[in-house]
Amino acid sequence: MTRRTAWGTYTRITAVLRQRITDGTYAPGTRLPSEAALCAEFNVARNTVRRALSALQDEDLITVRPGLGRFVQDRTAQPRTRSEQIAVNLRLQIETRHFQPGDTLPSEAQLARRYGVSRSTARAALITLEAAGLVTCVHGKGRYVRQDVPR
Repeated sequence: MTRRTAWGTYTRITAVLRQRITDGTYAPGTRLPSEAALCAEFNVARNTVRRALSALQDEDLITVRPGLGRFVQDRTAQPRTRSEQIAVNLRLQIETRHFQPGDTLPSEAQLARRYGVSRSTARAALITLEAAGLVTCVHGKGRYVRQDVPR
């Protein structure tokens, strides 16, 4: 049985969830209801819910923690790991235009030396920035600040 929903239903769901985040119904740091629970609440297919959640993630209102779920961003929380600290530092440099759109970011090896961490830790930080849509990776060339980064 396939469900048919009105075109743009995900935007309505996005607006409802955004309102819940801004009015404190979903407090910073709290986990959002599961996809299945949201599907049942809004009576839509999982893809529709995923699209709404993806929009909230693009707006940096929520974050995904693999294996744990989706959480409301907590701007007051301190980064827990070295890779998160590096990602926060690089994000700040991108947002303050130290790195301009199109600029090449330091390599994993350069970041590892600069921060005194392993390359895998540096790679995890760069992957975090890619997932946030701030950076793009060109295989064999490096990672670059995206041209269309929202400011």
